[in-house]
Amino acid sequence: MTSMFRVLRMSRHIIVVCFLMFCTVAYGQQKDARDKALDRYELVCNRLIELRDAIRRGETISTQEVSSLMAEVRSIRSNLQKVPQGLTAEQTRRFNRIRRSYNYGPEVESFPQAQAVSAVPLTAYEADSIRQELAGVRYGRYVSPDKRHYEYAIGKTGIFFLAQISPAPEMAFGAGIGVLKSKGGAYLSFLGNFKSMSSDLEVLSDGTSSGSPVWLSGGKEKTKMVFTAGGLLRLSDNVSVLAGAGYGTRLLFWENSSGQWMKVTDCSYSGVAAEAGILLTLGRWNSFCLSAKAGTISFKYADFSIGIGYRF
Repeated sequence: MTSMFRVLRMSRHIIVVCFLMFCTVAYGQQKDARDKALDRYELVCNRLIELRDAIRRGETISTQEVSSLMAEVRSIRSNLQKVPQGLTAEQTRRFNRIRRSYNYGPEVESFPQAQAVSAVPLTAYEADSIRQELAGVRYGRYVSPDKRHYEYAIGKTGIFFLAQISPAPEMAFGAGIGVLKSKGGAYLSFLGNFKSMSSDLEVLSDGTSSGSPVWLSGGKEKTKMVFTAGGLLRLSDNVSVLAGAGYGTRLLFWENSSGQWMKVTDCSYSGVAAEAGILLTLGRWNSFCLSAKAGTISFKYADFSIGIGYRF
């Protein structure tokens, strides 16, 4: 009898151990399945990022591939949502990291409790509309049909504003506005020192007027104003070259001993303005803009300017 009880107790222990091993293996398999799903989710999202960048460069891509990948993204998200045990904390962090890199979908705390995953419809990326989206929009903010969210899933509007400064030969300030799309764009620019002067008296830089020397007090004033318009040619995602032309004036005045201002004719220029330079767009969405330009007035006076701004 004693031997029988011992056998029963041993059998009970064996059953418990086997049950624990089964649970451990089952959990490991389930976790492995979720990790594999996240692996595939990351792979698909990375491919979509590549296609999105190709669109921004103006390249032609397969709309069928985009539709297929978007459908797979939705399928993976749906399957993860149905997992009874939910994602682990580490898996949740990984999911959100992938989501942020693609800028797609809402944050989640855990599956399946986070019902926010299905709260925002994904109709913007359905297969029956993806062709229209890609054909009609390359750079623009897309608003979902239900107006509840928006995202720069395809690109930017391209409109940019710049604050400009010309530190030499004399200080001048200005602004620029333009649009930069996938291939290129156009812009308008203004630079000036916001001074206005005029004089009927003239003098040369050698200090003479009509062949006679002029007594000078040493006072000097300069006025500058440059308006230009031009085009942009995009060389890469981040680099564009620009060139433009317009009208500009740069006038130099000296004060004589009588307190009168005289225009220094051989150092004052008015006429055609031309410029060339480079525009850099930086950041995740090419939002941050930097410009550098060299310009001339009447091809006798040269200056340079730099700018900083934002692209919407």
